[in-house]
Amino acid sequence: MPTRAAAICLGALCLAAPQLGRADSGELPGGPPQREGSIAVGAETGLVVPLSTNRLCPAGYECIADLGWAIGLNFSYRWANGVGLGFGYEFWLLTANGVYEITVPQMFTGLLQYSFLPNHATHPFLRLRGGFLTLGPSFRVATIGGTVEIGAGAEVELSSNTVFSFLLTGNLLRTQSFTTPADGALRAANGALDAMLVLRVGFNFLL
Repeated sequence: MPTRAAAICLGALCLAAPQLGRADSGELPGGPPQREGSIAVGAETGLVVPLSTNRLCPAGYECIADLGWAIGLNFSYRWANGVGLGFGYEFWLLTANGVYEITVPQMFTGLLQYSFLPNHATHPFLRLRGGFLTLGPSFRVATIGGTVEIGAGAEVELSSNTVFSFLLTGNLLRTQSFTTPADGALRAANGALDAMLVLRVGFNFLL
C-alpha cells in the first residue's frame, strides 16, 4: 500500500513538473529579482493634438503649431518599488501652414515615473517630465524655453526584457518671443502657456 501511494505521488509530481516549469518560464519582469537595478531604454512615438496655442499662434496669423507627431527616446533606472528616474530627448514634427516647412520643438527633459503594481505583468503608471526646449523650422532654433509634461498610462510586459507602453500626456510649453520672417508675426509675446495633448505608444528594453 505504501508503495502504491508513493507511486501515485511520484506520478502526480511528474505531471505537475511541466506545469510548474511553464509557469516559471512565463514569469515576466515584474518580480523584484528581475526589476531591481534595471536600466530601461525606451523609444516612443505619438500623435500631438494642440489644446491651446495662443502664444505660438497669435490672432490674425497662420498657426505654426497644428497637429503633428512626436518621436522620443528615454533612459531611466528602475527600482523594485516601481520608482524610475532618468532623462530623455524628444522632438515633434508640427504642421506649420506654410509659415515654416515644418515646426520642430526639441525637448531635453528629466524623468520621474512611478509604476503601480510593479510585481504584475500589466501595471498602470504616472510620469512627470520637464526640462529645456528649443523650437524652430526644420530642427533650427528660432527660440528657446521650457516644457513640463504629466501623463498616465499602463505598461504590458511582453517578455523578460521587453515592455510595451501606452499613455496619454498633457504637455505645457513656454518659449521666449520670436518673429517668423515669412509673415513678420511676433509670436509667444502674450499669454501664459501653450498646451498640447499627446497620445503615445512605446517600447522599453530592460538591461
